[in-house]
Amino acid sequence: MSRFALSASIVIVLSMATAAMAVDPHVDPSLLPASCTSCHEGHGASRSPMLPGPQTEVCVRCHDSQAGVDRQVAKGLLSPEAQPMLLSRVFAMPFLHPVDAEAFSRREPGTVTCTSCHSPHRGMSQRDLGEPAAGVRRLSPRDPSRFEVELCQSCHGAAGLGTQSPLDLSRLTNPNNPSFHPVEAPAGERSPSVRPELSGREINCTDCHGNSDASGPRGPHGSAVQYILRAEYATVDGMEESAATYALCYNCHERSMVLDESPFEYHRLHVVEQRASCATCHSAHGSLDNRGLIRFGEEVFFGSVGPSMASGRLAFSSSAPGSGSCLLTCHGYDHAPESYGVANKYFAPEISIVGGVK
Repeated sequence: MSRFALSASIVIVLSMATAAMAVDPHVDPSLLPASCTSCHEGHGASRSPMLPGPQTEVCVRCHDSQAGVDRQVAKGLLSPEAQPMLLSRVFAMPFLHPVDAEAFSRREPGTVTCTSCHSPHRGMSQRDLGEPAAGVRRLSPRDPSRFEVELCQSCHGAAGLGTQSPLDLSRLTNPNNPSFHPVEAPAGERSPSVRPELSGREINCTDCHGNSDASGPRGPHGSAVQYILRAEYATVDGMEESAATYALCYNCHERSMVLDESPFEYHRLHVVEQRASCATCHSAHGSLDNRGLIRFGEEVFFGSVGPSMASGRLAFSSSAPGSGSCLLTCHGYDHAPESYGVANKYFAPEISIVGGVK
C-alpha cells in the first residue's frame, strides 16, 4: 500500500471513529442521564476502576435483558430511548466466550472481561460498527484506529500467548505462510470456489466466529455451534455432506465448485462418498508448510488421518493447484504415497471408493 493510500485509510478510520463516538450511548448524556455514575461509584470496590461490583456484573445490568434495562430506566440511570444490545439469549447458548465473572478490569493478569474486547469510553458500539460489505476489514470495537484481527490476536496470537505457543493462531494466519485464510492480507493464491465478490479480498475473524443466531447481537459472545462459529461446520468424519452440514464453508465457497469443479478432483469422493470432514484435510486458519490450507505434516493428527503405515510418516507435497502427493493413512487404506492431478497423472492411482487402490 502506498503512503498516500495508507494515510487516506487512517483518515477514514479516524473519521469513522469520531462519528461513532458522537452517538455511542456510553458517552451520550441524553442516553445516560446519570452520566459517569451510571456505571461508576465515587470510590468503588477495592482494586476496581471505581466500579460497584465486578465488571461483567456492572455491564449486564444494561446488556442482559429488557427487564434489566427497565430497572435501570426506573432508577434514572438509563434513558428510555437507549437501546443497548441484549445478550441474555446469547449467554444461554452452549458455547460461550470465556469471561471472568469476578474480574474488575482487563488489566488483571490472565483476565478476560468485557473491556478485553470493548471500550465503553472510546470504542464503537455494534450499532455504530454495523455490518461492512463483503471482503472489507472490520474495525476493532475496543480501539477504532485498529482492525478487528489485531484485537483478536492480542489474546489468540503471539502477543497474548508467546511466539512458541502451539495455540498462537497468528502463526497460521501469517501472510508469509504457503497458505492462510486472508484475515491479515489477501490470499496470494485464490481458490476458484471462493465467491466472486470475495476473491482477492480479506475476511474477518467474526466472519466465522460469532452468534449463530443471525437475528441476535453480532460478535463472538456465544453460539449454538462449537468453537463459537456462526454456522454449522462438521469437524468430525462420518457426517453426511449437505449445504447445512458445511454451511460455514459454503458462506464463502461455492458448493458446486467445491464438489465438482475444484482443481482437486477428489473432493466429492472424500466429502460426499467417504464422508470425510473438510477439517480432516484443511486447517481453517492456515498452514505453516502446505498449499491449500492442508494440515498434513502438523504434529496433531485430525479426524481419520494418521501416518502412513508403511513409512510412519504423515506428509503432503504440492507444487501446483490440483496436483500433489499424500503420504498418510486415510479412509481405510495406506497412501504410501498416492499422487493426483495433471502434474502427477502418470503416477496417479485409480482410487476405489470402498477402499484400497486398484
